[in-house]
Amino acid sequence: MPMKISNAILLLVVCVVCAAFNMQLFGGLDDMMGDQYWVIDHTQGDHGWYAMGLLPHVKKVPKDVVKAVNTDPNAKEKYVIYAQSGDFAGKSVYGICFGIPLIMYLIWFAFILGFPDKVDPYLLPRKIFTIAVIICCSVVVNLFLMRIAGDFARDPMSRIANVAGNHASLLFHNAGIWFAILFSALGTHNHSSSEAQAPDSRKWQTQANEKFNWMFILLGVVTVLEVALVQNKLALPDAAVDYSVWIIWVVIFMRMYGFSPKYWVKRPTGIAIMVIGTLLTLPVFYVLERVTGNLGAGFASPILAKALGADNQNIGLSLMVSIYLVFWMEFATAIRMNGPSKKAVTQKM
Repeated sequence: MPMKISNAILLLVVCVVCAAFNMQLFGGLDDMMGDQYWVIDHTQGDHGWYAMGLLPHVKKVPKDVVKAVNTDPNAKEKYVIYAQSGDFAGKSVYGICFGIPLIMYLIWFAFILGFPDKVDPYLLPRKIFTIAVIICCSVVVNLFLMRIAGDFARDPMSRIANVAGNHASLLFHNAGIWFAILFSALGTHNHSSSEAQAPDSRKWQTQANEKFNWMFILLGVVTVLEVALVQNKLALPDAAVDYSVWIIWVVIFMRMYGFSPKYWVKRPTGIAIMVIGTLLTLPVFYVLERVTGNLGAGFASPILAKALGADNQNIGLSLMVSIYLVFWMEFATAIRMNGPSKKAVTQKM
């Protein structure tokens, strides 16, 4: 049964508000640093590390001071930079960064809590506890990643917190998505008084050939698409991050809408929500960048043009499209609009 339009709007608004507030928290870290580096303070404790070695003692030092010392061949002690402005919020590509927490909160609220129309008061404490565990796991994992990156960093001018080219906010929200899927698969937020008997797999008939055929066809399509986007400077040059999200989209698409066109044609509403939602999202962030002047969209971006050159002002387009295709596909499922149309069901009957 599809969700009522009022509940669907409520779910979307709550996810957008929470994602925006979450991004502002990370943005506050950037504002705290301003034109300064957070550098590791070795004067406190054992090499300045505490809490299992995950969190460093840091202090703020002006960037020009750090650069002068670290480029001075006669300086005996170099500064080790832990973070700088831009490592946490990613305002220059806000349109991309915003999509990840949006997906995370959608999974938390819709698929774990059952918000807004399927909140079970008896299971709510268990589900809230599950989300609390997800948050704790996400924080710890990100601290480990930052520490590992710090240990591997050899260039004293490197941005240690900017692990693998991603912003810390993206890392946290990606971990939030990953742990949410893990705990959902384990069923930690559900409860049953009696275990259901496992089905007899000996009677199953596989459709593996058809599934693999269409999966590789879709992967081939997105591969050609990504290559074309890279060639036209509409994607990140190395393509690894962009392409990984496109692969995720293929897997989720086949899981949500079926594994061949004979199923896809019966689900026009869900696919329309995915496509139209994405097409409407892009101009929203385009306008937001023009209005704010500092929250970049990732495409047609004066901020990226200023930082990377006019030829690279659109390099975030591929990533934005793939991320918001995933979000709106998940949203269509959350509001239960990804199933076959009534007409298709009637014909089958």
